Amino acid sequence: MNGMNCKEIQRLLVPYINGELQEREEGAFVRHVRHCPECYEELEVYATVFAGIRQLDGAEEKIDYRTLVEDTLKNSEEDGIDAHFLGTYTFLLRAAATAVLFYMMVRCFFR
Repeated sequence: MNGMNCKEIQRLLVPYINGELQEREEGAFVRHVRHCPECYEELEVYATVFAGIRQLDGAEEKIDYRTLVEDTLKNSEEDGIDAHFLGTYTFLLRAAATAVLFYMMVRCFFR
């Protein structure tokens, strides 16, 4: 799912707020919402309603409604960056481990 349209965003508002989107979906969602004022506004409405319901249900967390959506979007973007870094780090670690194993095998074989 590369680029999303407004209809797809509407369908994913609740799963996004509940933290149920896959990493790739969440990235596409955030990119669209960042550039679409209508979808950003819709996310603000949904996020505010859901946060209010959580508080009515007795949630202890203090919610700053003025920055609620912006904080959520920033967290999603940071999680995407962290996941990318972790994926790169894991790849490099595997490559280094493979090189060490290969070196050890060659040394043992040619003794």
